[in-house]
Amino acid sequence: MLNQLINPFPKLLISLILLASTTAYAISSDVEKPVMIESDSVVFNKEAGTAVYAGNVEIKQGTLSIRASRIEISAPDNEIQTIKATGSPVNFQQTMNSGKQALGRAKNVQYFVTQKKLVLEGDASLSQDRDNFASNRIEYSTANGELKAGGQATTPGEKPGRVRAIFYPTNKAQ
Repeated sequence: MLNQLINPFPKLLISLILLASTTAYAISSDVEKPVMIESDSVVFNKEAGTAVYAGNVEIKQGTLSIRASRIEISAPDNEIQTIKATGSPVNFQQTMNSGKQALGRAKNVQYFVTQKKLVLEGDASLSQDRDNFASNRIEYSTANGELKAGGQATTPGEKPGRVRAIFYPTNKAQ
């Protein structure tokens, strides 16, 4: 059971980073590196199929680093269904094959395994170099690469936010 709850992290980690750019990929050897998780506490519940890492959670795998206040894994019947990271905010970064850093942050990050969907909510942003993509909510399908973003209101009566994308031209040698 312990291995079942820890093994999904490489999929989540690579999925988070693939969001940073459609043309740049995370260093491919990262997925072969061991996953190291540190937290103030962890609670495994075999019957419920859950694992909860709480307090200063740090996950490292190769060049990838994720920091969150809490990470919950739901795996009823030994099948991982969801991975949820919460924080103020959740931060992640990884080096791309190009050598550039990809950075991301959101108040909540969820990965729905069966739907192959990653959701970043609450002041979500992804950046690489000076390029930046931000919205209150960003959804990414790891199945087909579709990215959806929208600034949904977080409280009743609040105006929905907007999507902001800033892309700088690449300098080409002449």
